[in-house]
Amino acid sequence: MALPGLDPGPTSRNVLYWFLRMNIVKRALLILAVAALASLSAFGADVAGAWKCPKPSQTLTIKQEGGKITGTLQNTIGNLRIAEGKVDGDQITLLFMVVLSNGVDPLGVAGYDSLAEEGQVTEITYKGTITGDEIKFKVTQERLETVRELSFKKTT
Repeated sequence: MALPGLDPGPTSRNVLYWFLRMNIVKRALLILAVAALASLSAFGADVAGAWKCPKPSQTLTIKQEGGKITGTLQNTIGNLRIAEGKVDGDQITLLFMVVLSNGVDPLGVAGYDSLAEEGQVTEITYKGTITGDEIKFKVTQERLETVRELSFKKTT
């Protein structure tokens, strides 16, 4: 039985015709499969684990639940907690809130804000692109433009 306005011929490439001819169970299974694949890809890459940057020496430890990221960044100054983190596809964003102290560069990336006052809280953002076992970040500090670009490799 042909549907009105649709060519049921053997050379037809009409996807709608094919979809409407399927029985209801097959249609439901197809819709569920497409929805499942879409929800998995919406969260993006799996970035959980340890990541190292050789220069300046930093270790990023990430925990991931879906698209949400938590964890710490360890450098020569100490450990910083990720205040906000997300991954979407191959894009990752990490936000750190840092209290400035005595002209010390809080992340060791040559990005000290000389206009900031002692004890002021500043935002430092790592925005990156994930490619396999590497993340390339552009690091920005509040009121400053890109401070530095860093490359992290996954270790675990």
